[in-house]
Amino acid sequence: MDNLSKDLLEEILSRVPTTSLRKVRSTCKKWNTLSKVETFTKKHLAQSPPRTSKGEILAIVLINCSLRLMSVNLNDFDHPSIKLTGTLISLNSSDNLDITQVYHCEGLLLCVTEDYTRLVLWNPYTGESRWICVDHSKYAHALGFEEGNPCRAYKVLRFAHHVHEIYDVSSDSWRVLDVTPDWKMEVDSESNSNNYGVSLKGNVYWFAQDKEAGGNVPGFLLCFDFTTERFAPRMPLPFESYFEDEVTLSNVGEEQLAVLFQNLDTYEMEVWVTTKVEPNGVSWSKFLAVDMSPLTWFQFFTGGSFLIDEERRVVVVFDGDKNVSETSRNIAYFIGENDYFKEVDLGEVTTCEVFPHAFSYVPSSVQIN
Repeated sequence: MDNLSKDLLEEILSRVPTTSLRKVRSTCKKWNTLSKVETFTKKHLAQSPPRTSKGEILAIVLINCSLRLMSVNLNDFDHPSIKLTGTLISLNSSDNLDITQVYHCEGLLLCVTEDYTRLVLWNPYTGESRWICVDHSKYAHALGFEEGNPCRAYKVLRFAHHVHEIYDVSSDSWRVLDVTPDWKMEVDSESNSNNYGVSLKGNVYWFAQDKEAGGNVPGFLLCFDFTTERFAPRMPLPFESYFEDEVTLSNVGEEQLAVLFQNLDTYEMEVWVTTKVEPNGVSWSKFLAVDMSPLTWFQFFTGGSFLIDEERRVVVVFDGDKNVSETSRNIAYFIGENDYFKEVDLGEVTTCEVFPHAFSYVPSSVQIN
């Protein structure tokens, strides 16, 4: 294949829709190789923007142990919809995986398998993956990077109780960190409570509480800096949250952090978005405030998730169905100003151990290996 034919083929294949790219890769070995070259992936991303129209968000949703690519659409404000774009349940044609946890960082996914014996770092757009063997089931994880020259150095943090370890992707090795936490997070995989950290600009942020206070002092924002490989000092949240209040983090694009707070006693919900966020400082602006008691009269699940549509000023919360003692359906709740409230049924709960978890997704050409 000479340079001219390669360039022409690259131009043609770059116009293939993202949803059809996997079929193209399986058709021809040369096409598969070409589709994973960085020049091709950048050209293809330019041809296929992830957000196809206003009021539409491309998201990955972990639901019933499967990763699904979904389009969250608010163009018809009275009838919002969530449509399945593709199912990302396997990393290759012969391996059907059950995923219990998923973490993301600018187009890369870190997936935890159901048996908790393996992690896989995966770029679903390029198909590139890295398998990581692990030997413990009760870890929580985070994915981030150290900005380097000429490329980023991706790392995985895993922790449980007093044990904190970091995996360097470039060296394929683990090492133990010297951390003595005076804070706690809900990360017990066996009880289905998982306080997902949110990756932003290479660092990861969590909601945390004082370890010794027993929920009697307000929670705070905690950041792990992947460059220094240290937890930064505690940062304030724009509200006072106590034991059993609902606090969930999300991101808005690749520059802002969002936090959802719901009071246990009143069911009032607030959503705040950062105007500045760094490991050493944060400032906030209120995005939405809604009294949920006449709408649902229940508290959203701690391990849940949400997306934000800034233009419509709507929050989309992924959770189980409301007003039932035992959840049987996965539901997306659309919540906005002036008592705007809509529900979209996402189907039956078939795996009770895992609540739906969603995050906005922007395909990336980043290389893992």
